Amino acid sequence: MKLGLIGHLDRPLVGEAAEQIVKWCEQRNIFIRLCSDLASLVRRGDLSSDKSEIGKNCDILISLGGDGSILSAARAAGNQSIPILGVNLGSLGFLTETTQDQIIVALERLRDGKYRTEDRMVLETSFLSDQNADLFALNDVVIDHGDSTNLVHIDLFADDEFVGSYNVDGIIISTPTGSTAYSLSVGGPIISPLMEAIAVNPISPHTLTLRPIIFPPDNILTIKSGDAKGFLRVSVDGRVVGNLDARQEIKINRAAHKIKLIRFGDRSFYSVLRNKLHWGKRPLLNS
Repeated sequence: MKLGLIGHLDRPLVGEAAEQIVKWCEQRNIFIRLCSDLASLVRRGDLSSDKSEIGKNCDILISLGGDGSILSAARAAGNQSIPILGVNLGSLGFLTETTQDQIIVALERLRDGKYRTEDRMVLETSFLSDQNADLFALNDVVIDHGDSTNLVHIDLFADDEFVGSYNVDGIIISTPTGSTAYSLSVGGPIISPLMEAIAVNPISPHTLTLRPIIFPPDNILTIKSGDAKGFLRVSVDGRVVGNLDARQEIKINRAAHKIKLIRFGDRSFYSVLRNKLHWGKRPLLNS
């Protein structure tokens, strides 16, 4: 077993958790590498690995932090399908599987192979003006007006068939995994992560007739900027990756690979909804 460790340095417990994992590995002669910033934090430069390379040297990635750390680990895994274990050091941790007080138990399960992996669909994003700019999203691709306060005009196509025009603050193209993230906050549907589908959700549409729409996973979506001037901002899993210039287009489709999340079988997606998002609970009223 070769472990790679990625962490969110702003979490107060990340250093302690990393040291705990390193100690456990070294006591058992288990290979481990830390992303360079985390290695610097715990003063283990001898175990440092660049984040872009860590996925090539390990067969399991451990993410310390929250859901954002999972997304960072997914970027590091790339298209290599390396299983990812999320350790929650934050508040929500919707995608994470375990907590700091259960790290040793989780490590022993990994060592003994007592886990399963859950495949998650990934989106691939291609800027047609740059054929090398292929980016992968576990959660979503967001196209919006950036720092401007003006509405933007976006044309959406599915397999080259015109779907409709959007006068909006932006649109969110999400995977089922991303349906409980930004898309949910603007009124999008919750989609089981075991499904494969692509959801398109408008952000603050300037009409009552625009609603979220679900596309089959095999559809290739094309987004064109309908504005004669200016540009749109493109973000992939929360990171700004570029601009969509006037009359330019971008294609989004299902990627050939999947992200594998490690599960120990102790909980279901629906129990996470109930416990993390308080699904179905009624507010308590003062008597």
